[in-house]
Amino acid sequence: MLRRRHSIHLAFFALVVAGTVALAAFLLGTAYYELQRQAETDAQNVVGMLEARLEATLRRVEADLGELVAEVPLDALDAKAVGRFGPALHHQLALRAQHFPEITGLRLIDSAGNVLYASDLESPHATALGRSYFETLRQNPKQPLFFSEVAVGRMANRPLLFIAMPITDAGGAFRGIAMAPLEISYFQKLFDAVNLGSNGVITFRRTDDGRLVLRRPERPGTVNQSLTNNPMHLRVEAGERQGLIRYRAAIDQQERVYAFKRVGDYPFYVAAGIAADDFLARWQLTAYITAAAGLFFLAGLGLLLRRLQASEVRGDHTAGQLQASEDRFQLLLNSAGEGICGIDPAGKPTFANPAALALLGYEPDGDWQTQDFLALIHSHAATGEALPPEACAIRQALRQGSSAHSSEDVFTRADGSLFPVQYDAYPLVKEGRPVGAVLLFSDITERKRNAAQIEFLAHHDPLTGLPNRLLAEDRFNQAVAFSRRSGDRVAMLFLDLDAFKTINDSLGHDIGDQLLKAVAERIRHQLRDGDTVSRLGGDEFLIVMPGVAHLDVVFPVIDKLLHGLEQPFGLDSYQLSTSVSIGVAIFPNDGGDFTTLMQKADTAMYHAKDAGRNTYRLFDEAMNLHAQETLRLRSNFQRALEQGEFVLYLQPQISLESGQVIGAEALVRWQDGSRGLIPPAQFIPVAESSGFIVPLGQWVLREACRQAVQWRQSHGQPLGIAVNISAIQFKRGDLEQTVTDALEESGLPPHLLELELTESTLLNQTEAVLQTLRNLRDLGVRLSIDDFGTGYSSLAYLKRLAVNKLKIDQSFVRNLAQDPEDAVIVRAIIEMAHSLNLVTVAEGVETEEVLACLRRFNCDEAQGYYFARPLPAEEFRRFLANQGN
Repeated sequence: MLRRRHSIHLAFFALVVAGTVALAAFLLGTAYYELQRQAETDAQNVVGMLEARLEATLRRVEADLGELVAEVPLDALDAKAVGRFGPALHHQLALRAQHFPEITGLRLIDSAGNVLYASDLESPHATALGRSYFETLRQNPKQPLFFSEVAVGRMANRPLLFIAMPITDAGGAFRGIAMAPLEISYFQKLFDAVNLGSNGVITFRRTDDGRLVLRRPERPGTVNQSLTNNPMHLRVEAGERQGLIRYRAAIDQQERVYAFKRVGDYPFYVAAGIAADDFLARWQLTAYITAAAGLFFLAGLGLLLRRLQASEVRGDHTAGQLQASEDRFQLLLNSAGEGICGIDPAGKPTFANPAALALLGYEPDGDWQTQDFLALIHSHAATGEALPPEACAIRQALRQGSSAHSSEDVFTRADGSLFPVQYDAYPLVKEGRPVGAVLLFSDITERKRNAAQIEFLAHHDPLTGLPNRLLAEDRFNQAVAFSRRSGDRVAMLFLDLDAFKTINDSLGHDIGDQLLKAVAERIRHQLRDGDTVSRLGGDEFLIVMPGVAHLDVVFPVIDKLLHGLEQPFGLDSYQLSTSVSIGVAIFPNDGGDFTTLMQKADTAMYHAKDAGRNTYRLFDEAMNLHAQETLRLRSNFQRALEQGEFVLYLQPQISLESGQVIGAEALVRWQDGSRGLIPPAQFIPVAESSGFIVPLGQWVLREACRQAVQWRQSHGQPLGIAVNISAIQFKRGDLEQTVTDALEESGLPPHLLELELTESTLLNQTEAVLQTLRNLRDLGVRLSIDDFGTGYSSLAYLKRLAVNKLKIDQSFVRNLAQDPEDAVIVRAIIEMAHSLNLVTVAEGVETEEVLACLRRFNCDEAQGYYFARPLPAEEFRRFLANQGN
């Protein structure tokens, strides 16, 4: 009999051991895989956010370099021409660079490696010889884009990643490169904003050999290091664009869960790793406590069994030993960090460890022990809504004798507040009947907070808190889906701050960041409920407006935005003013997808910039055609100049006293081989915006002087030649030297050359402008004011500049015979000019009546269709012959 009781005791002990081990393994395994799954999700969210930001930056820089390569005149890449092109190209590069906080500037480098132009330096005096981007593209100019290793910039003296694009001539010969150095510190700040735990890591690497571009946290000596036999990089090399992997890193021996993703179509990928030591820290502590508690429990149970067996042999009483074993078990239970409590079938607690009471906010001697415990702690669903008692999953498990598990739920504290938990409930069954359960739970507030932060960063701009492009696109797609059902339209507004670069550069990035946050907040308050405003990067914002029944809904919002952003911003001790240019595109009129609509809104925004800023423009197809035509013209300027496609047309100027031709105005035309004659109104604005007006103006001056000399030789009478000077040409080019060279090459006497300046050229009379004009006058060149009366007419500049002529704009001349007001204006201009000893020239003379009025008003000279249209050089010579000159 004694041996049989011993066998029963041993069987019971073995059963308890197996059950305890199985229960602990189940609990720990479930928690383990749940934590790993959460770590994988967090890593994927971080990688998705970082990849979107990196891809957007690289795409914008590539597009801008492509435009720059298409626009830069090849002559400008001659080191001897730097003085001639320098101001124009420097200004052009500075305008482009102002939208890129990620770069130190834009560079143009010649075929010998000399840095000729830089957006942030007037005279770079640096060389790219020996740099990988230069040497590689020089050897292989057909390569469309090159990304260098990380290197310390010779001018910036900071770690940079160089992006370079080759510049070639029509025959494909290497002429230089356009280059943008990316600030590594900019991306470091982006990476630092992400919290992946104390042992988390973010890496930005090349896809070819795994060379490290950036790591967070930084590790000295690892930048540009290649990877060999790295399991994640092997998957990237095999062509995977994104994925998950867990392995132990060789660099620090940390085991991590990694997510990785290829950055668009660029040769980089970004990876985020969350260390097992971080996401399993609490699990490991729980495992240690559980294992220790289990060992102590089993040891106590084994001791108890041994005592029982001994007592049966000796008849010894074991009450003292049982009490000691229970005390040890209670000590282990009290030391557990997880909440552990027992529950009877009615839902009342049978015991609770101190951790459970602390988490729930109950005092150990409170009256909670006699109440429906589940109704106290599990009174709400995970959504926060009140939960009927019968709907409680734990209560249902008690009744059925089954287990209950939730990775995310809510419990209620004693003060009524809710907090997120992860819990497991395991049934206790006796003789086939459920007699209660053991409830284990833990507070997951911190874990949810970290997950929420990662989720927020994946879809929001970290500076302003606004949605980023990913979330804006998602909101747009939702709005489109609704609009397809409702028939309404969706408006997209592309906003760009005016002159933000000036504020950022003069006052620093901290003030610039404060201004961006203030602008974001003000934009938010101007919008309707349901509208989405997002920050794309830099000073660019995007607004998605759903439910637009008609365009009249959009205009009041635009007016509020324009007016609201005009008001000053009080930042620290500064009162800053800015404005915004807005482009508008409409779904489905202008496009059916997010990218197309955003591009068209961007195009419309640039038209708003061209219209003077602080305004808006709606996209139309004409803009798209105009943008394409502008790009085509820009890309063909250099070829046209080299192949002699530009020609001069000449409009005769007539002396009203003698009726004889006294000169001509030179007007440039573009004789395109495939499209015929392109009018100046179509290509001159493009030439001015691209800076190409400078070399074009130089050619016009040389050709005009050459032809004027030929007239003198063939007709024996000197005729003057008038050449228009663009404001941009005047400011950016070396006008004085250009004029001197043209006169010397042609042999034209200086007094026969007349430079026509618009009033806009003279608005900002810097000392440099005045000195150039004085030098030209001293040279003997004559000066005239073109389109007089249409701009900011000031007697002060007529006096200071000592011009020779006033050209009365044709808008006053054309209807002179019929409009008394025009007659008064023209008469007043002529009388004023004569009192100042200035010659007057009337433009746009088309009828005999107008000519008679001008003679009656004593106007000196005239030109217009009444005399002759602008003529090609050969026709102009025949015109002179017919006039007897």
